[in-house]
Amino acid sequence: MAEDVRVSAEALTAFMQRVFETLDVPPQDARMVAEGLAWASLRGIDSHGLIRLPSYVMRLDKGIVNPRPAMKVVKDLPAAMVVDADGAHGQVAVTFGMEKAMEKARFAGIGWVLVSATKHTGAVGWYTRRAAEAGMAGIYIGTSQPNMAYYGSRVGGVSTSPICISVPRGGGRTITVDMATAAAGVGKLMHHKATNQPLGEGWALDAEGNPTTDPQKAELPMPLGGPKGAGLSLVFECLTSLMVGPSYIRRWLAGESRIHQQSAIVAALDIAAFTDLDSYRNEAELLAEEIKRLPKAAGVDEILIPGERSDAICDRRSRCGIPVPAKTWEHVAAVADRLGIAMPATL
Repeated sequence: MAEDVRVSAEALTAFMQRVFETLDVPPQDARMVAEGLAWASLRGIDSHGLIRLPSYVMRLDKGIVNPRPAMKVVKDLPAAMVVDADGAHGQVAVTFGMEKAMEKARFAGIGWVLVSATKHTGAVGWYTRRAAEAGMAGIYIGTSQPNMAYYGSRVGGVSTSPICISVPRGGGRTITVDMATAAAGVGKLMHHKATNQPLGEGWALDAEGNPTTDPQKAELPMPLGGPKGAGLSLVFECLTSLMVGPSYIRRWLAGESRIHQQSAIVAALDIAAFTDLDSYRNEAELLAEEIKRLPKAAGVDEILIPGERSDAICDRRSRCGIPVPAKTWEHVAAVADRLGIAMPATL
């Protein structure tokens, strides 16, 4: 049986960049997409890292992703903007959107950017942390096709729509909440299939619409908190794709269009426009310290602030390499072999 391997983030990034360049993605964009995927793997968000490479290649092969998009600003307001991504990789389109949101926040205190007609956006903390590291609050809300069961149904009715919020704290760190409206997103189910780890109760439905904890039978994520996750996903669709055109989800359910699309909101708030930035960072750090000093429940070694777990994993994987399940490595190797690209060196 094949064994898991370890690879450095640098080697992984360079390899994925070569893959994308081979598929006609311009070098700068290829690097950006590769960095976004490697960032996820480095921080333990394995569901949105290297495991996604075969599906990204498949979408390029099928013309679902535009390797050379002509993105354009279709509406430009003092504190808001609408961007048509022209089928761009999410890492390219949403990075552009967050840069514009931050520019507007420096001018107006807040920047709100709607990005339409993009594709899979990867680990969305990559965008919000960028704002937090610049002294702002960063927000991401996204939606896609109906790949999650709506509460009370046995089939997909809404998206696993993620929401992510990052704010700065002391020591150059951030408080980052990054979550899907699903109990476990599509990527997490993919990772459990690759590692054959059992699923949690209430995570997924099988092909017949019945709850399952078998990762090999899981077909459809279930909403987090039942009606709460389903309702959040529904209003996220109303805030994103409905604001720039017809609903992606309605068109998919009606059979009008079943091409993978995503739309997103990226927002930035310039904290210095509201209060002293250093004081804010200091107070956020003090708040985090008070939370961490709360009495621990039985079996809990440390109370964590959102973002600390991935920070610790990033530190460890930067030193020891990124672990890749054998099944994921096998699928990536098949892509490399087809494209005639050498696999990255292992550690």
